[in-house]
Amino acid sequence: MSENPTASSSTSTPPTPEVMTATLEMQALHSDVSDPQIAHVKGGSVATFSHLSYEVKGKDGAQRLVDDVSVKVGQGEMLAIMGPSGAGKSTLLDLMAFRKRAMDGGEVRLNGNLLSNSTMSHVSSYVEQDDEHLGVLTVRETISYASRLSASGFSRSQTRQRVDEIIQALGLQSCANQKIGTPIQRGISGGQKRRVTVGTGLVTYPRILFLDEPTSGLDSSSAREVMASIRRIAEAEGITVIATIHAPSIETLELFDQLMVLAKGKVAFLGSLVEAEVRCRDLGRPIPNYHNPGDHLLDLVAVDFDDSKKENIAALYSAQTAANWNRPPSIEHGEFDESEKYQVKRASVGHHFRVVGTLCERNVVNYSRNLLAYGVRMGMYAGMGLLLATIWIRLGHSDGKINDRLSVHFFSVAFLAFMSVAGIPAFLEERSVFLRERNNGLYGAFPFVLANTIVTLPFLFMCAVLFSVICYWAIGLHPGATHFFRFLAFLFLALFAAETQAVLISAIVPIFIAALALCAFMNGFWMCTQGYFIRARSLPRFWYYWAHWMNYQTYAFETLTKNDLVGEVFFCDTAKLPDGTCSCVYPPSAETVAKYGQCMVSGQDVIDYLEFGGINVPVYAAILVGIIVVLRVMLYLALVIKRK
Repeated sequence: MSENPTASSSTSTPPTPEVMTATLEMQALHSDVSDPQIAHVKGGSVATFSHLSYEVKGKDGAQRLVDDVSVKVGQGEMLAIMGPSGAGKSTLLDLMAFRKRAMDGGEVRLNGNLLSNSTMSHVSSYVEQDDEHLGVLTVRETISYASRLSASGFSRSQTRQRVDEIIQALGLQSCANQKIGTPIQRGISGGQKRRVTVGTGLVTYPRILFLDEPTSGLDSSSAREVMASIRRIAEAEGITVIATIHAPSIETLELFDQLMVLAKGKVAFLGSLVEAEVRCRDLGRPIPNYHNPGDHLLDLVAVDFDDSKKENIAALYSAQTAANWNRPPSIEHGEFDESEKYQVKRASVGHHFRVVGTLCERNVVNYSRNLLAYGVRMGMYAGMGLLLATIWIRLGHSDGKINDRLSVHFFSVAFLAFMSVAGIPAFLEERSVFLRERNNGLYGAFPFVLANTIVTLPFLFMCAVLFSVICYWAIGLHPGATHFFRFLAFLFLALFAAETQAVLISAIVPIFIAALALCAFMNGFWMCTQGYFIRARSLPRFWYYWAHWMNYQTYAFETLTKNDLVGEVFFCDTAKLPDGTCSCVYPPSAETVAKYGQCMVSGQDVIDYLEFGGINVPVYAAILVGIIVVLRVMLYLALVIKRK
């Protein structure tokens, strides 16, 4: 059995001069010290993971998931991490990438330079098992945005060249201009989507590439092609590749330089396939002809169904410990000058602006194509506007229609805000992409929230305009441009507050059904305490002093009511009483009777009766803006705390 037949027979297409120049520039940005003492490592560069351990505490005490694992992987080399279910593969990969904190004594070094969480995120890329992408973007757009969000500092032409190179290397030319796919629109296949995920990790020029089950869900042929593509790029660009992998074919397994087999969190075997063959033969468990070496090693350490295999694990542990003594020594801590210690350069202010601009551009493309983001809602708001226009059509100026006008304003604020839950699926998709890109060090929570806020504004405003134009004049609300635009402005602020509440809940509880239920509950709560179903002064004091006054619907509903009624006069549509007076729905003031006579009631009389008279429109607008700002800050904090 050859150690690695594909390592010497790679037929990768040589990169173009432009891409080679870009690669050299990126390597210069991430330059560090080489290690001439490790001759067995390709290129003289090495990533060292030393004494990594991790445990969790349960009812039965602490359980060690990873137990003192150490390994060295060279530049351009590939390490496969295998093991039965529960062996600690994913936990080890997370420890290596600093997604979990190793116990005391564990450390990670790149060419002798000690890495931390922040430095690792700048020199590595982590490709997760789930393929999280914006489904309405094409393959080329998805990889291109990942490149532009990185701190490479490359021009647009260099970025396009790099994207083309990745697409060609991963065999994605045939689907480069196809969309990823959404629940309502079929896209690329699962294997192609897996390669796109790998491409978004490779396009940022990582020094170390972590892959979590890169062949999951792929047939053996597709799995081999994906890993062969990764190997070609890793060799060409000197990328260290570390992958957890499940049941690979022998052709796929031969692409790896080293194979690590975990059993109960410990290293049962670490070496090449040739060494695996020798080890198994020495233990009296030779690999049968035409049998997959990986399957054979896993069968030796799979104790879940056969306790007698614990003897195999003990023998492998002993042999592995002896083999480690014969390996070249690890890098000692004092070999490198401290002045050359690897440090992450702070991104420039211009880069932060470019990141926000790129995120805004991507959000515009996403929202304009994604029917689940705003397309469905625009249809619902147009339908609601038509519903109001045909049911409350031309209300007129009878006092019996005053309560109908209040219903219009309540419906406009409450039910349109309630429909903000329709944006939860789109935000959850956007959030998943953000988490992957944030964990890979592309950007943080602040640019994400800022870009989301900027792009949400015009789309929500269009929703508010569409609804208002359809129903405002058909219902016969207060005429005049000033009143219409005030109605539009406060309706928009209410929608924006409801939208922010929905994304905040989705960020805290990123499960669609749970987020939907919580949003529905919160909107129902605000409806009950805003002052329509029960007058504010009749609310129990406990609810009145906090829930009513922190309710964004309170300020929008009361302002829309005042905007419509003040300046209008309504006639009492009832028979006169024997004394010549009228029984109006709302009592007229003496000033109204003196000015307009009997059987008339002014809009100001209604406002005074409802105790809305103290409204200051600019102050209420400022309060609504303040509520939105507070909710947006809470969204930012939720995303930051969720990571911690």
